[in-house]
Amino acid sequence: MAKKYKIAVIGGDGTGPEVVAEARKVLNAATGKHGLSLDYTEIEWGGEYYKRTGVVLPEDGCDRLRQFDSILLGAIGHPDVKPGILEKGILLRLRFELDQYINLRPVKLYPGVWTPIKDKGPDEIDFVVVRENCAGLYTGGGQIIKKGRPQEVAIQEMVYTRFDVDRCLRYAFEYTKRRNKRNTLTLCGKTNVLTFVYDLWERAFHEMGKKDYPEIKREY
Repeated sequence: MAKKYKIAVIGGDGTGPEVVAEARKVLNAATGKHGLSLDYTEIEWGGEYYKRTGVVLPEDGCDRLRQFDSILLGAIGHPDVKPGILEKGILLRLRFELDQYINLRPVKLYPGVWTPIKDKGPDEIDFVVVRENCAGLYTGGGQIIKKGRPQEVAIQEMVYTRFDVDRCLRYAFEYTKRRNKRNTLTLCGKTNVLTFVYDLWERAFHEMGKKDYPEIKREY
């Protein structure tokens, strides 16, 4: 009997529903091949829902989503809704309350597919980007001082705790170990600007690597 997974589908706004519809075709093809079954539940949260009801995300929204195995989420953002309302009320609230602290982005070139990168093919273009998803600028720290005056100052704070950094690095090291390909983990950051933030990430990266993952090659 095929194993069944419950999937919440939030099409979102703009091209979101179109992209999600195509994603479902891919998922259905994959599940059919691997003997799985997906039970989709459509949820209408997004710009049109907000315009109609005045509600961005119901109070019990996150609890409802916890009943599913996964969430298929389209683009969020509506031209008739002030920027920040939907993004903070849906995207960031889901990240924080569901603790979605990893943004995982596989990058893979398939055979026969053209790429503008010279002399590179599927053997070279096959890696995974692991990005922290809940801290940094997403915390929303900052303020505007003397708003509307010539001396106006806008401050946006990037905040990371050692806890945020360590659990993201731990995930990346463990993922590298499971992937078992080049066995290399590379730390990327804007070192010429984010001096304090990158200092924390770099120290934690090498400390964890030396102590717990000496078999994994570290690049930075």
